[in-house]
Amino acid sequence: MAKAILVFGSSSGNTEVLAESVSEGLEQGGLQVTVKNVTDAMTEELNDYDLIVLGCPTYEEGDLQEDFIPFYEKMEGLSLNGKKAAVFGPGSEDMYPETFCKAVDTLEEKLKACGAEIVTTSLKINTGEVGEEVEDEAREEAQAWAVDLVKSL
Repeated sequence: MAKAILVFGSSSGNTEVLAESVSEGLEQGGLQVTVKNVTDAMTEELNDYDLIVLGCPTYEEGDLQEDFIPFYEKMEGLSLNGKKAAVFGPGSEDMYPETFCKAVDTLEEKLKACGAEIVTTSLKINTGEVGEEVEDEAREEAQAWAVDLVKSL
């Protein structure tokens, strides 16, 4: 059975909620999934998995969630050649239309720079106003995205 790791960072809880839905979708698609908060994850362990999924919200003017910054920096020089990857995250298109989900794009670029293949379009969830909780339809969208992700492998 193929193995996936899902590493997420979450301050408000929205990305954690989405990570649960993504994990459910990956499992529904037939993958064995390890879910880790970014504070508990090590970049070197990404090589132990067939699929790498990163989940990170975008803050302010396109910033990574604060817990994700050290992980991102430690990815520098990491070789992920032959690994498949995907990224998801919430953001506020209403408040930050020009930098909506920029953290997702930043992580995709880092994965590519490390040699990973991005296998599907990233999932960007608009949470509306800052501080709003993820709605049920966003959870369903995240789960469906993950099921489709498995099909693209």
